[in-house]
Amino acid sequence: MSKGNEAITVLELLKKYGYHSQSYNILRNDKSYFYSSSGIEGVIAYVVRANVAMAAGDPVCDPSDIRNFVTEFKQFCKDQKWRCCFQSITERCKDVLGEMGFGMIKIGEEPIFDLEEFSLSGSKFRSLRKNINQAKRQGLSVVEYHPLLKREPEWEKDMEELSAIWKKFKGSGEFSFLIGEPALDNPKERKYFLALLDNKVEAFVVCTPVYTRNGIYFDVMRRKEKTPNGMPQLLFTESFRILKEQGYSMATLGTAPLSYEHVDDPGQSRIIKLAINLAFNRLGYFHRFKPLYRFKRQFGPSSWEGRYLAFSPKLFNPVILYALLKVYDPTGVTKKLLYQLNSAWKGISKIKDGSIGLIGSTSGSVIKGIKGTSHKAVKTTKKTLHEIPDKIKRKSIKLKRRDNDV
Repeated sequence: MSKGNEAITVLELLKKYGYHSQSYNILRNDKSYFYSSSGIEGVIAYVVRANVAMAAGDPVCDPSDIRNFVTEFKQFCKDQKWRCCFQSITERCKDVLGEMGFGMIKIGEEPIFDLEEFSLSGSKFRSLRKNINQAKRQGLSVVEYHPLLKREPEWEKDMEELSAIWKKFKGSGEFSFLIGEPALDNPKERKYFLALLDNKVEAFVVCTPVYTRNGIYFDVMRRKEKTPNGMPQLLFTESFRILKEQGYSMATLGTAPLSYEHVDDPGQSRIIKLAINLAFNRLGYFHRFKPLYRFKRQFGPSSWEGRYLAFSPKLFNPVILYALLKVYDPTGVTKKLLYQLNSAWKGISKIKDGSIGLIGSTSGSVIKGIKGTSHKAVKTTKKTLHEIPDKIKRKSIKLKRRDNDV
């Protein structure tokens, strides 16, 4: 099947079965696709890193077919000698995979907004309304941009400049896997909302459809380093209003990584929960996990839904963490990735309790899996892990200061 025809096939399946908020992004060309050999209608999108097949969200199929479809994919991975993982699955998929014997880690929570009920009235939104009014007084406005109807070269130039600033700040290219991109050269079914000041783009968000939930996922945001106070709040609330007028039922700002304040998960073991805490606190300065959670919470979600990492074999191996980082940030700095892995694993490796059975290997074997099997490679990598550049530490301080103003 040609790439063009396959994209059409996957899009048709998404329109019929796409439930996961980020499912539209399986159309990005970094994915491979698995189809059932037994006639199940659906697709599983995946990326392979470090002999880990990382599936992107839920299988795109009828919910009643998830078990049998995953069974086929799991056998396919076994035949290839890959670990089988599903990243950021929803609660309905988690229940099925848990029954199938997959290991499970909660990796975040997603705020869901019922647009029909969304309102900013009441005392709990007083601060939010104040920020929005302040932005309006400074002359900011929000519009939906329709590049397929009419191109605005000056706006697109501004948007490209904002993306370039973001890439420079990040230190590598765009994220991938379940995270989208501006894609102004090929918008397809994306939506674009712009915050304008004197007809110049101060910030913009890119949204994708969540087909079976009549919803919209707020995927990518780009903004100037310094923007008027209240700009992000105005941008999102006005976008909600426009979407509500267009008849959409649901919106989501995406998963708040490594937060679990709202969804009870009694199966979460102490050792894995501590690993998540370590990642939240030590890794957060690279992607601002805590500020993201607080930023999304201020809009008053109707509910929060858990998102999970499922893996087979059931014993957790930290090479999965490396593969996870690598699929999202394939061009990222290797030292940063290794430092993140080492920081999290050093903490949890000290714990001795009943949940130790969840751990499948030592940090030494992880290093071998990442860098090669030779003793020299292991020695070199260990040395690298202890030589963290000062610039990474400085970057962590800078990002911590940028708290709620996402």
